[in-house]
Amino acid sequence: MNKWNSITATVAALSILLGTAPVVMAQQPAAVTTTASNAQTSVNLDPTATKRLTDVLNTLAGKQTIEFTSADTDAWTVYGTLKGTANADFIQNYDSKKGIVQSTSIIYKAADMDKVMPPNLRSKVASFLKTFDTDKVFKIEAIWRVYSPIDEGGFKNYWVLWGKNQSIYIHLDQGNKITASFLYPLKDVKAALINKANRSLKTLGIPTMKPFEYTLRQREDNDTILHFRDESDTNSVQIGVKTGKVWAVKNEHGMDWDGDKDFAKAFAKPKLSKNQSLSAAKSKVQSLFGINLKGYTVQIKKNEYTFLKKGAATVVGKINKKSVFYSLEAIPANGIRN
Repeated sequence: MNKWNSITATVAALSILLGTAPVVMAQQPAAVTTTASNAQTSVNLDPTATKRLTDVLNTLAGKQTIEFTSADTDAWTVYGTLKGTANADFIQNYDSKKGIVQSTSIIYKAADMDKVMPPNLRSKVASFLKTFDTDKVFKIEAIWRVYSPIDEGGFKNYWVLWGKNQSIYIHLDQGNKITASFLYPLKDVKAALINKANRSLKTLGIPTMKPFEYTLRQREDNDTILHFRDESDTNSVQIGVKTGKVWAVKNEHGMDWDGDKDFAKAFAKPKLSKNQSLSAAKSKVQSLFGINLKGYTVQIKKNEYTFLKKGAATVVGKINKKSVFYSLEAIPANGIRN
């Protein structure tokens, strides 16, 4: 039970940090018999639900011995265990009205990685860590196999390796693309980078600032960035790992509207003309990103101003009711931030 609680705590923390998690975690209930050939259950599951839940498990893990141990039929969250290739716990969310399995997470022990993960994926992770985890801090605590076909956030079919405030995702439906995020205390980050992040935040000119609490070393697509932030992500600065360039700065203390109605009213018409927005942004964009906005055009949507120039980086800024930019981001022409 201690190990499960440790994993639960890790997932809860990473849910906050990364803004997404495979499923809502809960402590595994005590174990509690049926129509599916390799499944056992004494919980109140009808044969149709049992078969559909079992079919997904068989697809993800192969033919294993399945035991459904508990079910919350209000939320239709089903818990259970697998035995066979490797022992594991699982959680499934089931929509009884639509008759579909919304998500399945199989939780394996780190020691069983070689038993359950295909060799080509293990090799890809090892190669990835050679360049991403140069400090060799990654320690696997658990491995999940997750299938969540209705997830609108793009995390649908993947493996995830959890460490302590660390994660590596392998997206099976995106050519085995790897995304990762490792948390570092500020004491483990170079002072020069922390100073750059603080100066960048001050450049926005929002009087109220919240101190950074940690940084995330993140990899997504071809981007490798250091993401300085506080726990609530009110203040945020993103800096390329290889180049040391600032790519994004945000201070949500600058969001001065009161709810959706006030926002809609405040930005029903552009607060700044195209020329005014270029004038307001140019010195900050030059200071933060080293980009000269001369020759740029502007697209305006509510409080978002997008500065464009063919063959050059795109800059996206968001203003508040006082017409002050509280968020600025540079998107390189080749799409790669590092």
